[in-house]
This record gives sequence, structure tokens and C-alpha cells, in this order.
Amino acid sequence: MSGGDADALGRPRRSVLSLGDMSATGMQAFSIAPAAASDCRECARLLVEQLGEHGVDASTEQLLRVLESVVADGTRGFILLARDDLRIVGVAYVATILSAEHCGPVAWLEELYVTPSLRSQGIGTALVTAVLERTREMDIVAIDLEIDAGHSRAESLYRRFGFRRLDRSRWVRELTK
Repeated sequence: MSGGDADALGRPRRSVLSLGDMSATGMQAFSIAPAAASDCRECARLLVEQLGEHGVDASTEQLLRVLESVVADGTRGFILLARDDLRIVGVAYVATILSAEHCGPVAWLEELYVTPSLRSQGIGTALVTAVLERTREMDIVAIDLEIDAGHSRAESLYRRFGFRRLDRSRWVRELTK
């Protein structure tokens, strides 16, 4: 890649996806773009808010360090932001792993969050679209995600994009608590 096609870490430069003025339909205009280091504190605040909606207690400071690490090292994943004219209104956080099950690099769509007052305006759809575009550019072979049981709006969103439910349950053992 030539210098104009890559950032300082050698990652391909990403253009901003602008969804134009949607005021004719009552929807706000917003754009989707990768997060910068300067965005991480606000992203952490929004994701802590989202995690709280699901009963997960998370530390803004600890999450800030995770997000800064991802922004600094594209091999760990990526963060995409939806912005209106004034602020960040949505976040997609994707971690990447090398998967034995899928025999290649896999994206884990760990978090997708849209500010509650702006839901049902196409922001989540735009973020998922941008995640799919970015993962295709990265030659990712699959995207995994989880949905809280009974979260029918999220299920509907992901089904529209071709995601399917797996017949298994997710388990965890925390090692640091």
C-alpha cells in the first residue's frame, strides 16, 4: 500500500459513510466512521450505559483502556461510531480472533449500542452494514455475536442481515474477580 492508502499503523484508511439529510422523514442525519483515540472516553461512557441496561457492572476507566488498545492496534479489532452533528450516538465494537471453528479470522461483534432516544432511526442498521463492509475488507470469514434472551428487536435486526441462531449456550468463567 502506498502511504496515502494506509494510516500510521499500516491499516487501510477508511472513508466516512454519510447517510445524508434524512430530515424529510423525521430522521436525523448521521455518519459512520472508525473511532479515533480521542473518541474512546465517550465510547466507554456509552458502552457502560449499554452494559448497565443488561445488568452488567462495568468500569468506564477499565473499558477506556480496552478501547484505546483496540484503536491503537487494529489486529485486536475495530470500533465504528455513528455521529450526528454534535455527538456520538452509536457504537459498534468488534474484536477479532483466529478461529479453529471457522478456520480463519473471525469478528466478534461484542457490542452494538445506539442512544435510546435515537433507536429505530436506522443507526443500528447502518452500523451493522458498516461492520459487514469492514469485515469483508479484512477477509474475515465469519462474524459471531450474542443477543440477550428475549431481545426480539436485536434478533430482528441481525436476521435481516443473514445471521442465524446457533444451538448452543455461552458460558464464562471470570478469572479476575
